[in-house]
Amino acid sequence: MSEMRSVSGILEVIKSITSKQESGRLEIVSSGARGTLLFTEGKLVDARLGSLSGFPAVNAAVALRDVQVSFDHVTPASHLSSITQSERVVLKRFFGIEAAEMEEPAGSAEPDWNPAPEPVVPLNQAATIPPAFFSAPRLAVCLVLLIGLAVGAVALRSRFKSPQPSPPVATVVESQPHPVTERQPEVKQVAAEPEQRAAKVQDLTGEWQVINTVRTTAYKSFDNMKVGFRLKINQRGKEFTGKGEKFSENGQTLPAANRTPIHVTGSIDGDKVVATFVEDGRMRKTNGRFVWKLRNGGDALAGTFVSTAANSSGKSAVTKQ
Repeated sequence: MSEMRSVSGILEVIKSITSKQESGRLEIVSSGARGTLLFTEGKLVDARLGSLSGFPAVNAAVALRDVQVSFDHVTPASHLSSITQSERVVLKRFFGIEAAEMEEPAGSAEPDWNPAPEPVVPLNQAATIPPAFFSAPRLAVCLVLLIGLAVGAVALRSRFKSPQPSPPVATVVESQPHPVTERQPEVKQVAAEPEQRAAKVQDLTGEWQVINTVRTTAYKSFDNMKVGFRLKINQRGKEFTGKGEKFSENGQTLPAANRTPIHVTGSIDGDKVVATFVEDGRMRKTNGRFVWKLRNGGDALAGTFVSTAANSSGKSAVTKQ
């Protein structure tokens, strides 16, 4: 493991790793908090900081100052990632960080650096049939089965073989169309199922009001502060984007000059809504993440938020306007 060194911030360290297309593990220590960022060929694979993972971990890590870091050139498992598609877009756009496009296996918790390969059976061995299989008793059984199948096929053919069609028979067939009418509803029902599933996606398009209540923060003056945003969301399929502005603090409407724009990118899956946001503050850009659930038939959302602004997190309530 390489020795720890002190840096004022880790963003430049990350950019150095990505520009050199290095693979390895970046260890982070700051004020007792520990974290790990994994890279493969210069692309971010996974991020952990304390109890945070994925995009929130990157947000918090970038905001740290006076950080101890060390970088080990090891190869991480390439199939692990806690960073979603929408988070990769935000990382690239606002931090210049390339994230690897990988799928996270269900139920995985921590990255496995050197997974042992599964034992593989050679194809020529798997396809080989033991010679004992062709012993005389087994051949006799197979012959009996084949003869039985042949006799059964002849019997069925003679039983169901019908004579040349005549007008009376045609009349009987025409008067009993039940098998045809019974199959039609089944075909229509199967064809309609994808449309019914697609119709269940909740449409969030419209204007919304977001109220974030700060529960934890690095600055005591922000404890229990209520910050209000106005958002206009445009949804396409399960993905959506939104833009708006911060308009209130603790119920007091902010003057127009003090309102800051906010941009949101997210997706909806059933009743769960996950989104990342970037707020263009007067001093610097801050970013974070929303995790909501649908309420009141889709007219409200409720959940949590985490933000690099004052390293804050808490409850988030959303109502449609």
